Amino acid sequence: MAGSLKDQLDNLMMKINPGTTFGIDIGSHSIKVCELSGSPGKFKIEKFGMFVLSEATLIEDDIQKPQEIVDGILEAIKISGIKSRMVSLGLFGPNTMTKRLSIPEGTKEEIEDHVLWESEQYITFGADESQIDFDILGENEGGGSDAIVVAAKNELIEKFTEVIKEAKLNVKVVDLNVLALSNVFEEAMKNDIEEYSQGTLILDFGAQSTKIVIYKRGGPIFTKEIPVGGGLITEEIQRQMGVSYEEAEDLKTSKELPQEILNIINAQLDVQMNEVKKNINFYITQGSAEKVNYCFITGGSSLLPGLIERLADITKIEVQRLDVFSRIKVNERKMGDNIDQLAAISPIVIGLAMRKMQ
Repeated sequence: MAGSLKDQLDNLMMKINPGTTFGIDIGSHSIKVCELSGSPGKFKIEKFGMFVLSEATLIEDDIQKPQEIVDGILEAIKISGIKSRMVSLGLFGPNTMTKRLSIPEGTKEEIEDHVLWESEQYITFGADESQIDFDILGENEGGGSDAIVVAAKNELIEKFTEVIKEAKLNVKVVDLNVLALSNVFEEAMKNDIEEYSQGTLILDFGAQSTKIVIYKRGGPIFTKEIPVGGGLITEEIQRQMGVSYEEAEDLKTSKELPQEILNIINAQLDVQMNEVKKNINFYITQGSAEKVNYCFITGGSSLLPGLIERLADITKIEVQRLDVFSRIKVNERKMGDNIDQLAAISPIVIGLAMRKMQ
């Protein structure tokens, strides 16, 4: 079907006046949108909006309540004041993959064939059913080059782009959240990036998952998502206290935590830190060739009390919060009072917004 006249006019207007591409981060806890101005080294957050989702709207990468996602996107855009219709969309979860490969020299076609052939063995959800892309990071010591390969299952791309289309928006860029995190780290730390390229651990603590990035030699050498996050703490508060999801979230984020809630948070953090430790242990051991020297954290759940101390204990290195506003300017008057919370929840959506079309 051709669609209604209104739909045809909307599509025509998007082509005539697309505006700046802005980032959308659709997470299990909230939807965040961000529009930047400027260019690398001179980025500024012009518009930002967030909509908090109800329980189980999104489980891992499976959209359970598509209409709420659509409504949430529209509400976040309304809050932000974004007028553009062009979107840089972030994907995540078990149906995505990143891999750093060493590739030999060759023509553009030879390199592409080599990357696609070698990457197939790492795509557990099926290379034939996926979109694959890669970017050359630079030369390596072996005489070839390093490439970062990314893949996402077609079905996942279709599910997420469908809700974007339902919100009358156009997807111009599809990125992976772990790469958006790596890119925003690189931008925020550009003044000292050579030092951090010796080995840096970046952790994004979200609601349903924790994203792990090892940044070394000019890009990510390891990325992973593990299914632990602040949502598990909310569920445990619900179970033990006999309260609703919303009440449990309020208790978890209260400025003055009751001792009973603090005990639940501490017990759950111990369990989650053990999972983090198992996944990064190889990279933080003294004898590993990929030893890391620095650790930065971000994500809404990174604000939980006691997390930094526990993480420092298992990594044996100093843990710092990623200060995305060290180089990326923000209008504090527009963004509200809680700039620390914004700094914690915004890096991925900022990284997506950085992918705007030139």
